[in-house]
Amino acid sequence: MESPANFPRPFNGDDDDMLPEYLDIPIFPLPNVTFFANTLLPLHIFEPRYRTMVHNALCGDRLIGVTLLKEGWQNDYFGRPPICKTFGVGKIIDSEQLDDGRFNIVLEGLYRVRLIEEFPTRPYRTGRVQVFQEMHIDDIRAEISRLMKELQILTRRLSRLLPASRELIQAAWAAHPHPLVVANHLASSLVIDPYDRQSILEQNDPIRRLNLILIQIRNILLQLDARQIREEVIEED
Repeated sequence: MESPANFPRPFNGDDDDMLPEYLDIPIFPLPNVTFFANTLLPLHIFEPRYRTMVHNALCGDRLIGVTLLKEGWQNDYFGRPPICKTFGVGKIIDSEQLDDGRFNIVLEGLYRVRLIEEFPTRPYRTGRVQVFQEMHIDDIRAEISRLMKELQILTRRLSRLLPASRELIQAAWAAHPHPLVVANHLASSLVIDPYDRQSILEQNDPIRRLNLILIQIRNILLQLDARQIREEVIEED
């Protein structure tokens, strides 16, 4: 696989002066996928229109926006089904073209964006997006630290109760020292429902974003506790 350098990038909230304000990008709508900045997204590209999209991206700036399809997308999948307007933009950092024209690629999430204009292009969708500048957390560092400590406690407990999650949790905490990068990784890997992940992605306030993730992890722990209680009751019977 072809693999350019410059990986991984620092959290984009640390260099707001370097962020583009607007981007014109290809848009890749997918069911069940919510793409966060500073995470990696492997994709297998098989539809002809998206093979063309990847080819064109590789010949250009390598940027692709990945957005979540809204409910009801099945009715117009090959047309222009409704999409979520807030999504992630990533850069192709690995690519492999197969003999039959399909691609395997890996995107590295760079930006959180909002779609402001969609262009009438074929065969794939394109549009202009505005890049979000993440809030600086210096003024709210004490509250962020408190929430991160709670996240650490809960994810530690989750990794004990659900060993399959241990590697994902360890990778999230090791990803980057910035709290919101850790949060992006935890949301991407632990929050099961894509629309719950989308709600987290759309939240501009870092404190509210962290609280939404905490709610999701508490819910997972409650379900695990309930399952454990049921198993213990069955064993006693």
